[in-house]
Amino acid sequence: MLQTSLFLLMIVHVTRSWDPDAGLITSWTKMSGVTANASSGNYPERVLDGDDNTHWSSGSCLPTGYMTRPGLNVLLNLCRTSACQINGVSTSQGFHELTDASTYTSLQIDIGQNNKAMLTLDTSGKDFKQLSVWGGYHGDTHLKVVDSNGTETLIHTLTSSDNYQRKTFDISTQVNRISLESATAFRVTEIAALGRVNCLERIVVDLGVLRRIGVVRTRHWAGTNTAYSTSLALSTDGQTWDKVRDLQPSALHAVTTRLQSPTEYRYIALEYNVKLRNYNKVYCWEVDAYDEFGVWGAAPSAQPNPVCIRDMLGVNGIWGWGYNPKGQTLYSRVASYARNYHNLNWDVKDPDFDPQFDQMGEGHGTNASWWLNWDNEYGKWRAAGLQVDASIQFLNKTFGASVWNTPRQSAYNYGREFARHFGPQVGNGLVTAFEVGNEPWDYSADFYASVLKGMATGARDVDQIINVLPGAFQAYTIAPEEPKHGNYIGTRVKQGVSPFISAINMHSYSFITNDNGKRVATYPEHKDSTFNSIRNMIRWRDTNVPYKPIWLTEWGWDADGGQEDCAASECVTERAQAIYGARGLFLSARLGLARATWYFYANLPTCNTLFCRSGLTTSTKHNFTEKAVFHMFESVLSRLGEAHFRSVVTEDEHGYVYLFGPSGTTLQKITHLVAWLPVDAGDVSTRTVTLTMPMALTPVATWRLTGGDVAVTEDSNPVVDGLVMTLSLTTRPLIVQVQSPIPVSIIESGDKRKFETFFEM
Repeated sequence: MLQTSLFLLMIVHVTRSWDPDAGLITSWTKMSGVTANASSGNYPERVLDGDDNTHWSSGSCLPTGYMTRPGLNVLLNLCRTSACQINGVSTSQGFHELTDASTYTSLQIDIGQNNKAMLTLDTSGKDFKQLSVWGGYHGDTHLKVVDSNGTETLIHTLTSSDNYQRKTFDISTQVNRISLESATAFRVTEIAALGRVNCLERIVVDLGVLRRIGVVRTRHWAGTNTAYSTSLALSTDGQTWDKVRDLQPSALHAVTTRLQSPTEYRYIALEYNVKLRNYNKVYCWEVDAYDEFGVWGAAPSAQPNPVCIRDMLGVNGIWGWGYNPKGQTLYSRVASYARNYHNLNWDVKDPDFDPQFDQMGEGHGTNASWWLNWDNEYGKWRAAGLQVDASIQFLNKTFGASVWNTPRQSAYNYGREFARHFGPQVGNGLVTAFEVGNEPWDYSADFYASVLKGMATGARDVDQIINVLPGAFQAYTIAPEEPKHGNYIGTRVKQGVSPFISAINMHSYSFITNDNGKRVATYPEHKDSTFNSIRNMIRWRDTNVPYKPIWLTEWGWDADGGQEDCAASECVTERAQAIYGARGLFLSARLGLARATWYFYANLPTCNTLFCRSGLTTSTKHNFTEKAVFHMFESVLSRLGEAHFRSVVTEDEHGYVYLFGPSGTTLQKITHLVAWLPVDAGDVSTRTVTLTMPMALTPVATWRLTGGDVAVTEDSNPVVDGLVMTLSLTTRPLIVQVQSPIPVSIIESGDKRKFETFFEM
């Protein structure tokens, strides 16, 4: 039956349409017809190119950039009016060179009446903070201003030493008149004044049409101590603007702004209030806009999960567990399988070589490591009750692309030998799954795709049961693709390999970027959390390889605990780690994931970066003491381990309520309800929620997962009145064991045959 089904699926995958970008949610700013314009500077279109590494840079207001801008130079073209006089004579025809913003035009001021050369500018109503003058002087030339009270003040006496230089003066009062007087003729090249509105730079994105906007993503760094403020505004017509919020000008990384309610807009503007220093510039790398679901898109409709909670939950381990005094037996209390980072360069000195697993099995080591015996290692894992997933880890920096003489054939040979030795069908059965790379992101897309195809087909040619997976990739963004972070699945997992892989592989942690542009950890239900990238992968899977499961092979949170501190910005408390762990597991079940493999089994002994405090236990320094998250998972499994996610009762900011029960495609009873508030674990509030259930449920026992020293406590049963149930919700999940005397169909809608096929596989 299995081989027949695999054959049929191979035919389906080869013939169906393929969309490598099926997981993407396209930003409104990446649609056709979108344009960008800026107040000054170069390349405004770069904020639309999808690359966070290219940018628009403004011009500099100072020292002279403001001169050509009517909103900044309050004297621009003033002498095209009668406001300017030479020796008491005004004209709107001949004096325009004096304020035309050009230092290449000038006007001679000759001796007039009273044997003086005199230029005056009426600046009534022109409030400014800085005045600049360019000219050529044969004798002392007095620059004076008259304030609103009629008081005349000498600002500066210009001499021949000032010729052809910009002379700039701060102005603190309202000036109604400017004058230049000399006993000799002089020449004026330009007079300009910077208004009191400061230097404002702006970049505006025109979507071309009205779009429903709920989320705006900006990478808008203004430079170091360059801007007083940066603001985000939206408009329907480009004339009237709604200021959405003030942004942190110094936020280096992209920041997400979520509107209180989605609204239709056409224009998006970033406005920078720039500090008055010479050559100050501001920048913008990218502007994106989406509806209320953002880059992740809407959550998929909930479907029953064919995998129970116990079989979903696994742990990432590492070679050497067999030498750990507690070993794998400790972790088998909370995991049904373990994933190992199986280094390719431990097996072969060169990727074109034979790993010599048969020799290894006889105790003579592999081609690369005389001391290595994976059979001993994986045998201990299996003896502890853990299935084994080997992530064949290789990188360009360890095995450069140029080292592979025949990439596809060499990968084919390795995959064949691995499956022949370890596979469950023809080998010793120690390994049930292997991944072609862990995070092989520093290879080019085509090179990796060739290796994947070779290794997968090599394994499949000898073993039809072993699970073969690609490396871990993502489906939500294409850029930046090369050279160091090529992790986009659309370019690396291609249609031709789809019949040979068993599941899709991804890593997903729960991060957001805060207002300061710093990445921090957050709760998994946060609307902007990267944990939501699972949604994009589900869309990619549904389009290209339906029926194949998704394995989340890395997820978790770093936290302190067990006398080991956590210093990274992404760290959470030990209690939060435990609470988020439980909630993340429930979310993974609701999203239909087949596996959720926690990273990592233990803390690292030394810690100065992220991912060194993500363990279920402490490090060797503290004898692998079980942390709160370990006890949390143990408590979940003891009460819910054999249950499957069945359906959603509610899933919004007021509470998440899920139903669990046995598997199957026939009428079944619900056995458990799980509920919590989807907010930060530090929130200590309690919310009473009254819901109408889809069936009559009678509470039998209730527990609260605490995340503390005592992982779970008994709680009072919810109040039930017919179909109405009243729950007391906190951030700590509530597990309610229920009886449902009225059976219900778990298939509310959709293609029944499609669902049954999924279960058969």
